[in-house]
Amino acid sequence: MNLRKFQIFYLTATSLNMTKVARELYISQPSVSQVIHELEDELGVKLFDRLGKKIYLTNEGYLYLGYVRRILNLYDEANEVIKDVNKREVGKLRIGASTTIGTYILPEIIKNFLELYKNIDISLRIENTHHIEDMLLNNTVDLALIEGFLQSKEIKSEYLCDDEIVFICNKDHEWKNRDFIEVKDLVNEKLIMREQGSATRKIVEEILTREGYEVNIFMELTNPETIMKTIEANLGVGCLSWRCVEDKVLNDRLHVVRLKDMCMKRELLLGVHQDKYISHAMSLFMDFLVKSIRN
Repeated sequence: MNLRKFQIFYLTATSLNMTKVARELYISQPSVSQVIHELEDELGVKLFDRLGKKIYLTNEGYLYLGYVRRILNLYDEANEVIKDVNKREVGKLRIGASTTIGTYILPEIIKNFLELYKNIDISLRIENTHHIEDMLLNNTVDLALIEGFLQSKEIKSEYLCDDEIVFICNKDHEWKNRDFIEVKDLVNEKLIMREQGSATRKIVEEILTREGYEVNIFMELTNPETIMKTIEANLGVGCLSWRCVEDKVLNDRLHVVRLKDMCMKRELLLGVHQDKYISHAMSLFMDFLVKSIRN
C-alpha cells in the first residue's frame, strides 16, 4: 500500500465524487475506481456503497478515513520536521481562530509577536468553532484558538482564560435601566444570534432549553460587528462576548444586561492535533500567546 492510494482514498471519501478526484489529480476516473477496488480487496471490506451513480462511505470506510487522514497529516509533518531542522526563528505558521478570539484578541498579540520575530510568517483563518476544529483535523491550520467546545479526541487543548458572555440591547430598549434579567425575559424578545456552530449560540441555546423555553432566533448573523450594528438599530437583542461589546458599552452605544443568578462563561482554549509536530516557530508563538493572555 502506498501514499498515492491513501491520497486517492482520502479525496474520494471527503468529496464522494470520483470524477472530481480524477480531475483534481489529473488522472482518469477509471483509475480512481481501480485504486478504491484494490484497497477494498487488500482490506477485505467494502469502503463505499454504490447506489446508482452515487457513492457513500460504509461504516468501515468512515473508520478507515480517520486513520488515513492521520497518516497523511503525519507525512506532511515529517516533511515539515526535516525543513525545520537547524532553523531557529524562521518559519511559517497557519493559525486558526474562532470569531471572537480572531477579531478581538489575536491581532494585537500577532503584531507584538512579529515585532520580535520578523522572519516568521503568519496566516490567520477566522471561522466559527466547528469549522476551526475541522481545520485542525485536516491539517489546514497548525494550531487554533477556540471558544469552548471541542468534539474530537484527536485534538489536545490547553486552557487559556475565561470569557464572559453577556446580553446586549439598544440604549433605548426597555432593559436600559436594568443590570440583570431572567431567562423568561428572553422568550418574547427577538434574538439576534451567531450562526449554528458558534460557541456563543450553543451556550444560549443550552440555557434556554434547560430552563424549558424555546429558542426564538429572529436573525442569524456571522459577524459580531454586524450583530452589534443591528442591535444598535433596535431590531432585537443579542448575546456576545464582553470582549466584543466593551468599547461600545463604554461609549454608551449599547447597554449590557446579565442573567440573574447565572454567570455565563466559556473557556478560551489553545488546540493542537495530537499528532502535530511542534516546530520551533509554533513553540515560540504558543509560549508568547500564553504569556500575553495570562499576564
